[in-house]
Amino acid sequence: MAKPNYASLLAQIAAETDTAIKANLIAQCYVFPEALTEEEKQLFEYCNTDYIESNPGIVGNALASYVGKYYNDQGEET
Repeated sequence: MAKPNYASLLAQIAAETDTAIKANLIAQCYVFPEALTEEEKQLFEYCNTDYIESNPGIVGNALASYVGKYYNDQGEET
């Protein structure tokens, strides 16, 4: 089986209004006969790979989290 053109299939899925056709396109798109390239992986990511920096990071003398609270290994809130 040849590797699908994921970018094309995802665009078709987004534009399709017929639920039966959309389900068929989704079934075709989520077949991975060989390893994905980095560009193909990016198509399936929640956000761009380089969008978020390492989390948690150090701000001053404390670990900081972008979302919510961060607890260190000792259970302390930072």
